[in-house]
Amino acid sequence: MSTTVITSLEKIDKLNETVARKTKQAVEAARGGKAQLAPEHVASGRKMSVAYSGFPVYQPRSHALVWAYCCVASLMLARGAPQLGVPMTVLCAAVMFLAYDLYSGVLHVVLDHPGNIALPFFGQACLEFQWHHHIPDDICKKDFWDVLGDLNVVVGLLTAIHFCWSSQWGADPLALVLTGCKLFMAYFGQYSHKSAHNVNHRGPVAKALQRAGLMISTKEHARHHAPPYELDFCLVGVCNPVIDAMRQVTTHPTVWLGLLVVWSVVDVKLLALALVAAV
Repeated sequence: MSTTVITSLEKIDKLNETVARKTKQAVEAARGGKAQLAPEHVASGRKMSVAYSGFPVYQPRSHALVWAYCCVASLMLARGAPQLGVPMTVLCAAVMFLAYDLYSGVLHVVLDHPGNIALPFFGQACLEFQWHHHIPDDICKKDFWDVLGDLNVVVGLLTAIHFCWSSQWGADPLALVLTGCKLFMAYFGQYSHKSAHNVNHRGPVAKALQRAGLMISTKEHARHHAPPYELDFCLVGVCNPVIDAMRQVTTHPTVWLGLLVVWSVVDVKLLALALVAAV
């Protein structure tokens, strides 16, 4: 019996066909006065430009870049870890595990805000993330390398910033190790998010990590996907109570966007300084 192999690009095309169909249905409902057209439907109804969001919502990503970034992160750890020693390297990994999960929550809050779809350059990521509420299993229907590749631009930018500035071109082994850990944690976050949606095909590793509380479970993440999508933003899930508490203080989109931008640039530097002061 022959089996049909669906390529990565074909999977992306199928998702975009779903977007087009659901957008058409939303437009017809809005014309009939049955519903109001949501920002993600408006944006996906126009052609995407270099700077602004639009259709196609889902796009193929470079798998080679993912491999390249993994190699860069491995080289950072290989260079910095021997200078730090095993205990400090393990401490860096543990600290970045928590710091990244908190960061992923801030990022998720920003990506989920409807008004951010209109932002230049940043809006396309917001658009895809908000379509994830309409197509929750999109992350399972894409190849995993495309899921990791969704981070290609931001990973490249932040790796350059932290290597050149935070680690002073690799001279600071502590910042170098933290940067390598942050990159791998970003990919772990994608794995955690995908596993939270992959209800019927999770592997034993994903199930074990979810049971241990080291990845968000399908049940916990399902709370985020219940309208109005206001809870449990963290992709690993450990820091969800912190993000939920922060949102009790303010939900102003500019505050969260500013926090994301600043945190993206200074987190490694500040964590390195904090670890030096602590030990």
